[in-house]
Amino acid sequence: MARDNQDLLLEIGCEELPPRFIPEALEQLQEGIASLLEERRLGYERSRVWATPRRLTLLVENLAACQAHRQEKVKGPPLERAYDDAGAPTGALHGFARSQGLPPEELTVEELKGVPYLFAIKDLPGEAAEALLPEVLAELIRRLSFARPMYWERKEDRFPRPVRWLLALYGSVPVRFSFAGVTSGEKTFGHRFISPGPFTVESAAGYFNCLEQNGVLLDQVQRRERIRELLVEKAAAEGGKPLIDEALLEEVTFLVEYPEAVTGAFSRDYLELPREVLITTMQVHQRYFPVLEAESTALQPRFIGISNNLYHENIRRGYEKVLRARLADARFFYNEDRKVPLESCAEQLTEVIFHEELGTLAEKQERLVNLVEKIGEHLGCPGSTIKRARRAAQLCKADLVTRMVREFPELQGVMGREYAFLSGEDKEAAEAIREHYLPGHFGDALPATPEGALLSLADRADTLSGCFAAGIQPTGSQDPYALRRQGQGIVAILLDREFELTPAELLDAALEEHCKVGSLSLGRQKELRGALHDFLNQRLRFALQERGLSYDIIEAVLAVPYRSAAELCGRAAALEEHLQTELLKSLSAAYIRAANLTRRAAAGAVRTDLLFETAEKELCRALLQVEPLLEQALQRRDYRAAFEQLVLLKEPVDHFFDEVMVMVEDELLRLNRLHLLVSVKELFNRLADFSLLQLGE
Repeated sequence: MARDNQDLLLEIGCEELPPRFIPEALEQLQEGIASLLEERRLGYERSRVWATPRRLTLLVENLAACQAHRQEKVKGPPLERAYDDAGAPTGALHGFARSQGLPPEELTVEELKGVPYLFAIKDLPGEAAEALLPEVLAELIRRLSFARPMYWERKEDRFPRPVRWLLALYGSVPVRFSFAGVTSGEKTFGHRFISPGPFTVESAAGYFNCLEQNGVLLDQVQRRERIRELLVEKAAAEGGKPLIDEALLEEVTFLVEYPEAVTGAFSRDYLELPREVLITTMQVHQRYFPVLEAESTALQPRFIGISNNLYHENIRRGYEKVLRARLADARFFYNEDRKVPLESCAEQLTEVIFHEELGTLAEKQERLVNLVEKIGEHLGCPGSTIKRARRAAQLCKADLVTRMVREFPELQGVMGREYAFLSGEDKEAAEAIREHYLPGHFGDALPATPEGALLSLADRADTLSGCFAAGIQPTGSQDPYALRRQGQGIVAILLDREFELTPAELLDAALEEHCKVGSLSLGRQKELRGALHDFLNQRLRFALQERGLSYDIIEAVLAVPYRSAAELCGRAAALEEHLQTELLKSLSAAYIRAANLTRRAAAGAVRTDLLFETAEKELCRALLQVEPLLEQALQRRDYRAAFEQLVLLKEPVDHFFDEVMVMVEDELLRLNRLHLLVSVKELFNRLADFSLLQLGE
């Protein structure tokens, strides 16, 4: 009698996993079990995954008790070899039937490419799930991939921390397999301190009840929201509100199995330190949540820590003691750094290597000074803005040699701004020092000041061009210098500020600075420019895709020249809006007729004295009328008006092709007509390469 479908439960118990490993491991568990069960033809309703620092849990609901039956078809010899001239079965037929375990009369005949063959069709019953699951679960764990795995027992068994137990149940039946020297069974463990266990689990339902009763809140979503509630509750009790960083909340969620909030305090004297120093010390170094005043963003001299144990006064005292020591260090570093102006720190950068092939940080700063001036002048920025950006460039890396940033690297730029203020620098220059590190990651804040934007662009362009010149480029998933992030930052700033500057112009200017001191041949410079332009175009593609633009539109606008990233984005958005309209279809039809004939033709001046046919005169006249109006529309970024101007060329283009023979024997006449069509194509190319657009019928 066939068994009913059952739930499959797997728990991998281990020493505490690093929080950053867990979300990806959960994704891999869910994707891996789906793939393996599909391979084994085992159906199921759905899978769910949970995790704490000490366990990864998978539940497959309503897993089939048996594989689905399948039919196997095996091709045999051609029919003509299965029977002799007298119609008697040959050895080939008997041999094939015997090899398939079927009597000859059960073989069938089917044609394959017009040739009849013998086929054996067999119904194969499915195996029981219980027989397949040991191999499935062992393979599932072996497929998990981690950034820094360790080998256990054998090379096939890799896991980032020691595996302590394996729980595997199909319904109420244990699934036996081994991994990393541990054999699976029906036992689990509770919270390490509150109720360690072990405990015997009889079913999936019993598992969840067991953990809940023994100090483990398994569901990471519930755990995260429980921590949030505790933070709000504890802060409110102190008359404040918690400063909740979502990334920290996610990390802490995977640091505890049983969250308990602990409120601590520190001396009010430490509030004299810069706000970012206090927040970084609490959030980054101690994983505490700062407490703000209820009606403002001012910090209270309090924090909330999340403990993985029941509350005890010693926990609070320990939290306060550690934070007190960190803040005392920070105050000492801050006071020492303030004894000298930031400019004195900048002088020490001659001793700090930026990269062995790219020189010192002092040399990098010198390049940045030149580069912000070039970019500012190219953009027509006011002289005062350029002057402040230059000053920020002279000081932007100086805080890297301060005591505070050496101890708290996360504060680079932040302390540069603080020390610049204290040294009497202009407010805008000081802010630019902080902002030149923005954006730090995808979706991060962008520079708010023009000085900060100029310096951020210069810094990223210098790093990119220098690394490419030194032979450092991202490959596949490897990007140790975060060059993709640098490129994405350039594109984000160019789009945000709408600077009339292309990524290519920016990188060319940065590469020129490196060429002043390097020995790059002209051929090598050309090669680097091509590689850098391709690299930034790829980042630009990604940015446009993130804005929901279609692939063909992105390729169409990138295929023609553009003045700036913002202008390119505007054209792409306008094309997206009109993609399936009759207006755009009319444009495309006119463009393709002109482009097809001029595929190999070069541009050239159109001689009006060689225009004899009425249709070619009309087209030339229409071209001269449309061109200035199109340029005005593009300057205003009124792309609807630009489309409407180009549509005016459709009728003259159609009339031209109906009435005029282009490829005539007279070379001057032929070239002149080709030049006319090339001029039409180039006018369309002010918007996009319309031949790349995927337009509906």
